[in-house]
Amino acid sequence: MRAVALLLPGGSVASHRGPMRLALWGLKAPAARLAGAGASGGVAVHLLRYRYRGWNGEEASTAVDAEWALGELAGLYGDVPVAVLGNSLGGRAAFRVGGHRNVVSVTGVAPWLPGEDPVDHLAGRKVLIVHGDKDKSEATPAMSLAFAERARRVTDVCRFEVRGGSHTLLGRAPDVWSLTTDFMLSTLGCRELPAPLVDALAEDGDLRTTLAVGYGR
Repeated sequence: MRAVALLLPGGSVASHRGPMRLALWGLKAPAARLAGAGASGGVAVHLLRYRYRGWNGEEASTAVDAEWALGELAGLYGDVPVAVLGNSLGGRAAFRVGGHRNVVSVTGVAPWLPGEDPVDHLAGRKVLIVHGDKDKSEATPAMSLAFAERARRVTDVCRFEVRGGSHTLLGRAPDVWSLTTDFMLSTLGCRELPAPLVDALAEDGDLRTTLAVGYGR
């Protein structure tokens, strides 16, 4: 394998229970899409199953598990490029471990990104955030917008909003997963970056770019 896509599911703010089956199931579709589209480019796709479903304060349990996974993948495949995708709480874990030496890009879908989270370690990585503008969960779009604005000072960032989208983004899942697949495979060197992503990643790109209905179809 010449590259890796690592997917991190959602969870809870605080819990030492096992991982959420629904959160794991929610990333089956993008995992399958990445595996199919990335096969010719030698992309291995892995979906992480956490020890615990919670972030758990200073324990940062899901981020610790993600860091462990990156180490295991390096041992398995060598120092190949890795694109990390995290959903909801998994988005926070993805960005927290984005400074790993093999990570080339980080994608957060409806990510939970509290204001104190660091960004400097993301320098040199490409960043994509996708968020519903009607997300009423603790992972608010205002938080991800503020994170994107801070991260843009140190690296290339694009952010897309799903108009009318809630936290789950179920109604727009095909568009979301098409966009994230394009971004991840492009950053892994498997395909050209599509024009909407090129424009959004520009230095003056709109961090509230609307994700087009029917994207990628």
